[in-house]
Amino acid sequence: MNSRKINILIIFLLLSFISLAQKPKKIYNNYLFKGLEASAKADIDKEFGKAIEDFDQVLLEEPESAMANLGLAIVYSYDKYSDKDYFKALGYFQKAYEAQSQFSADDKDVLNELFAKQDRNRRNRTIIKNMDWQLQQVEDKLIKYVREENNTDYAKRFLKEFPDSKYYTNVSHILNYILFREAENKNTVASFNQFLQDYPEAAQADMAKKMRNKLAYKITISEGTLSSYRNFAENYPEASQVEEIKKLMEVMAFKEASNKQTLEAIERFMVDFPNSSKMSEARALKQKLLFERAKSVNSIEAYNQFIAACPEGKPYIDIFNLKASVLGEEILTDFPMENYQFVKGFDNQQLNDFGGGIAKRPNGELVVATTSRKAEGEMYDSWLLGLDASGKMIWNQLLGNRFDDIVNKVSINSQNEIFVAGITDAIVDSVPGQAWLYKLDANGKNIFNQRIDMDEVLDFVVYPDNKILIAGYSKNTSDSTFTPRLVKLNANGKMLWSRAYSSKGKLYNLAGDASGITYVAAGNWIFAINQAGYLEWDILLDQDVKSSAVGINGNNKLVFAGLNPTGGFASAYTINGEKIWESPIGISGNGNVEQIITLPDNSFVIAGTFNNKIKVVHLDETGNLKSEKEFSLPQGIKLNGLTAMDENFVAISATRLSEKGDLVVFKMSL
Repeated sequence: MNSRKINILIIFLLLSFISLAQKPKKIYNNYLFKGLEASAKADIDKEFGKAIEDFDQVLLEEPESAMANLGLAIVYSYDKYSDKDYFKALGYFQKAYEAQSQFSADDKDVLNELFAKQDRNRRNRTIIKNMDWQLQQVEDKLIKYVREENNTDYAKRFLKEFPDSKYYTNVSHILNYILFREAENKNTVASFNQFLQDYPEAAQADMAKKMRNKLAYKITISEGTLSSYRNFAENYPEASQVEEIKKLMEVMAFKEASNKQTLEAIERFMVDFPNSSKMSEARALKQKLLFERAKSVNSIEAYNQFIAACPEGKPYIDIFNLKASVLGEEILTDFPMENYQFVKGFDNQQLNDFGGGIAKRPNGELVVATTSRKAEGEMYDSWLLGLDASGKMIWNQLLGNRFDDIVNKVSINSQNEIFVAGITDAIVDSVPGQAWLYKLDANGKNIFNQRIDMDEVLDFVVYPDNKILIAGYSKNTSDSTFTPRLVKLNANGKMLWSRAYSSKGKLYNLAGDASGITYVAAGNWIFAINQAGYLEWDILLDQDVKSSAVGINGNNKLVFAGLNPTGGFASAYTINGEKIWESPIGISGNGNVEQIITLPDNSFVIAGTFNNKIKVVHLDETGNLKSEKEFSLPQGIKLNGLTAMDENFVAISATRLSEKGDLVVFKMSL
């Protein structure tokens, strides 16, 4: 191609570009402005039709033409144009808005005239401000159109085509409103559910739920069946009518379960309606049915099933006592022949029951405290049982804190208040916990629940003024030794004073006299302290002597008992610390003397666990042996505690040492 042809081609392309650039301007002047100035609808349609045809041609050659896109936006947004389309208008305008940097000086002259024709106040404003103004005009017309047409397709189209519009949220509300009205007009549960499924965040969602629930309620009432009531309660739990439905359902369900008279039916009712006003009647019926089943089967397994299912009420107590008697008879086959008033075995739901103590109430009843659990896998708590004089359980309750609670001792004062002590906040075989004591009134209501500044309570005494002296120890983590400790509390459980002693060991046992002096057995150290915690006297025994129990009788004669190199011993002292006598006692083996009590005849009963057997030694006031007794079981048995009863009877609490220990309580004369 020679140079002359190349020049001709360049001139042709240049002229074509100039022609293309000039074409939108001509379309504005020849058609668009004429359409805007026309008053007759036919003239407007005619001029705008030509403008659209030519603008479309420009866009075929230059799709991003700002002038062509703007022109089409003006045409399609013109209210008097028969083929106006506000959706198209906004779409074209957005393209023009994004490409407005293309506007030439000539374009700006045309645009000034365009904006002035629509609003004379727009003349001579910057193109940027006029474009912003024009965008507002086009968007407002489309939003108004969508709102007034009340058409879901238009609203959905807007949301799809203009997701970045500042009116997106507004149109979403419009769509939700239209769809809500459609569901309302259909007035079916299905239509409301569909609306809520598709538009759960709609402003009308709460209203739709209320209308749906009201309609569903009306249908449910008309059906009037238990299954329809259940379906309503399950499907519409937030409905205001659900409580009324539940009441109707409860009445009908309880009536059906009562008529069937089966455990399966009544248990289903109790699971389905745990807060029912009929629950007390349901429990009573369940207890009756379980009680009848347990008595008819007459086995430990049946009793266990009843106790696990109904741990309350008279039937529970009756079954529990039947079981306690059967277990007691089982234990008696291995016990020695003695003058027993009763032997009972208490098992809490086949769980592990161990340790604790026993105390007599002023009316002659017994309170037994041991350690057990509410259910398999839960933490240990204190388990209290109230027994009458014949050993029948008349009440029981489980009390405890967050972690494991281990019971060592129970005591009752003259006001019939109950004190229980041991360790709390422990995790068995892991966390040692902290010493702990709580106090209940005569009816079992909590008075205080107090942690004590030591590791474990081994014993305590309650003074006539209800102040409490607590004995135990703290373990020294550095060398695994023990520091003896005493803590005194006031009647409300607040600490009055605390003593930690320089000697190593534990304070095992306490005995108090009427004057407020307390006597302490602490291994090879025995001593007396006054109410302020100061020593009245103390005696250091030989290093290989261990005094672990102390008792005082009505004649103010003290007896300390424990182990020495030759076996067991009992030593009597005056309250001033003067030794009166010492007697050997027939106790030996692996174990400790744990407790001394005195009987109405001022004799002493010394007891402990040795080689998994309970040894009981009865001495008169002068140290002469009255009797020796030994109690054993094939599984082993451990003393929990003993208490003096009337007429030289004693009541003993023990643990049967099996994989899951049981509580054994027996009363006998000495």
